[in-house]
Amino acid sequence: MYLSMQLVILVLVSTIHAQSENISYANLAELLLSTTTKSPPSDPLQRVMHKFNLYEHEVSPLMKRLDSVGQTVKWLRHVFSPRRTLLVIDMQNDFITGSLAVNDAKEIVTPVAELTNEEVWNQVIYTQDWHPQDHISFFSNVDLRPLDSTWSSEHPGKVSMFEEVVFKRYPPYAQVLWPDHCVQDTEGAELHSNITTPKKTKIIQKGTNPLIDSYSAFFDNTGMQGSGSTGLKEMVKGSTEVVVVGLAMDYCVGYTSLHSLELGYPTTLLRDMTRPVKIQTGEDMLAMVREGGGQVTTWNSWRKELEDWQRAKDVAEFFIANTGVLENMSMLTTMALFAFILIM
Repeated sequence: MYLSMQLVILVLVSTIHAQSENISYANLAELLLSTTTKSPPSDPLQRVMHKFNLYEHEVSPLMKRLDSVGQTVKWLRHVFSPRRTLLVIDMQNDFITGSLAVNDAKEIVTPVAELTNEEVWNQVIYTQDWHPQDHISFFSNVDLRPLDSTWSSEHPGKVSMFEEVVFKRYPPYAQVLWPDHCVQDTEGAELHSNITTPKKTKIIQKGTNPLIDSYSAFFDNTGMQGSGSTGLKEMVKGSTEVVVVGLAMDYCVGYTSLHSLELGYPTTLLRDMTRPVKIQTGEDMLAMVREGGGQVTTWNSWRKELEDWQRAKDVAEFFIANTGVLENMSMLTTMALFAFILIM
């Protein structure tokens, strides 16, 4: 009886409050729910139904599929206890105003800087291209190492800037020749002055080996699983989602996104927070990210979809499709490295 009287009083008070605040009766139910102290259900199925306001038949089949492949806990963490990692790729002077400036890169400096301060991130990790002066990707160094004889015979004439050449190696190594850029300890290699990095900021430096490039913030360009790890793989462990922004869309941002997907993380590339070297290769990279299971969207759309059931379902499907990815990656890495040792 006492509880019933409390409920009546709550409804009356809420109704008067709604009228005084010009709140429509259509929103009154939501107001009442917001005042309740009742805890959400503890059963996982019921919790999901409660969070997204769904019926059992809308949730149960998906959760059974997740359970059948052992991915339920991972998905529930994504939904109820997200740990989102933002990767800010190569927002460096040389890529913005310097020797290898990307078209319209200056447009994203302020938006990316503001993005890093959003409260949705569990951690923000920055990357830098950090090349030695004799790096293999520099056009100025093309004569330091022999080119593959087969490639040279098929491409007579003088090598030019931005051309992809093949160096003599086993297996032969393809490399685009760029202007000198992001040389270690130079102003061009520094992050743009408007990109703020708090005291506890984590920064990954890649492309430090003079003999090989590293577009991805995770691994180098050998194509061997796990080769040239930068340590980023360990830094993102425990993340429920990885979001990638920065420069350039068709190279370092794109390849970082692809490796994140290969490692089994739901990955989003924010296309309004990046710019490509070339428009067509940028679009090609976005298509590759989508084909790899990644999401390509804008910051505003991604933010609005954080509590959306369709997004939660998409992530569930990603986990189901990528069951056992990390275990397989570990095995493939070991096998690849063993093969490399035998070749040596």
